[in-house]
Amino acid sequence: MPSVPTFTWSQVEASNSDLSKDKLIVINDKVYSIGGDFVYWHPGGKVALSQTGRDATGAFDQFHSESVQEVLSDFYLGDIAPTERREASSFRKDIEKLQNEFQKAGLFEASKIYYFFKVLFNISLWAAAVSILHIFGHNTYGVLISASILAIFWQQCGWLAHDFLHHQVFKNRTLNNYMGIFVGNICQGFSVSWWKNKHCTHHSMPNVHLIDTDIDTMPFLAWSEHALEFFNDLTDKQAAKFLVSYQPILYFPILTLARLSWAFASIIYCITTPSTLFETSIFLFVERFSLLMHWGWYLFISFYYLSPMMAIVYIFVSQAICGFLLAIVFSINHNGMPILDTKEASKVDFYEMQVMTGRDVTSNIFNDWFTGGLNYQIEHHIWPTLPRHNFHLVTEKVQSLCKKHNVPYHSTSLVNGVNEIIQRLDKISKLAKKTKFQ
Repeated sequence: MPSVPTFTWSQVEASNSDLSKDKLIVINDKVYSIGGDFVYWHPGGKVALSQTGRDATGAFDQFHSESVQEVLSDFYLGDIAPTERREASSFRKDIEKLQNEFQKAGLFEASKIYYFFKVLFNISLWAAAVSILHIFGHNTYGVLISASILAIFWQQCGWLAHDFLHHQVFKNRTLNNYMGIFVGNICQGFSVSWWKNKHCTHHSMPNVHLIDTDIDTMPFLAWSEHALEFFNDLTDKQAAKFLVSYQPILYFPILTLARLSWAFASIIYCITTPSTLFETSIFLFVERFSLLMHWGWYLFISFYYLSPMMAIVYIFVSQAICGFLLAIVFSINHNGMPILDTKEASKVDFYEMQVMTGRDVTSNIFNDWFTGGLNYQIEHHIWPTLPRHNFHLVTEKVQSLCKKHNVPYHSTSLVNGVNEIIQRLDKISKLAKKTKFQ
């Protein structure tokens, strides 16, 4: 019987170099190749590459079902040498114990009634927005109220699509994906595939410089000293320096542009991304057609009920309010928390990274609704498939575990969370003013 090839950690970590053709990851001390055509086969596309050169056990466990283990054998190369095997951290072991406990308690089973009423509530928001436009479209206040309700509809659809696309609701992943298409593409106007590529990479390496695109907001906002490195790559350094120098003031106006930016990014992604990176050619067609449906109904209600000038006002107001409502929640989740470079990230356990880079927001009826359950950001990052209506049942045990292992767990109020963000932006803006760029 032939011996199993063995690898050192140096070999695995070296595969993360741009010069390396081999892209290696480790799952439970077994080495797998994710180079070459792997990204075209992998349903998550390039997301897997964010784990290159790392122990991907935690990320794999949280994003894949047990049945995927069998498929992994096609990419198996060998094992980590016995002398180089690293024992899982005690924190990870305790997290895995908690996960088993929660699974036995049925906490990963979603309430279909809960999500039925969530979908129904969102549709009622849309109906209210259109009805007000139909009845009071001649009145400026009616137009502004309708635009505001539509913005809330989009925001809440964002949280609902998030739940479906994390496969929190159904065991059938295809059903989750197509509910994501309905709520995300048709209702909200964001591409499922674009979102998965962006968001799953964020979950894989949250707040890691050069990997997590959620913190790649230059030249508008710089979240860490690392981001200032980008100045030398910018064409108009003075304009960028101005934006960053005054980012504590510009932060809120910039948030209003978020929805429009993401909507256009979705369209560009669906047009320019190779079809091989979509799950199937049919899914690509569905993506494009559903986005067309979104813009069709949105532009129709805007220009059918309103004059061209008021339609433009309606579009501007609805986009700006929703941009703010979405982005302020995303921002509170992680902005202002520790940002790691790739070397620092390589030394941090997957689960510890999820905790230390996240910010929870105090739970109450408003916060739970307004954030779509993302105020339990840390719990969500540890268990992405845990339904949001069960977060409150696990948070105390997570806090106790973090305290036991000295893993920093941060929770604050909504207002204090925003204040922490402004303080971070102010700190970096002062640094930018002092920095001389080439």
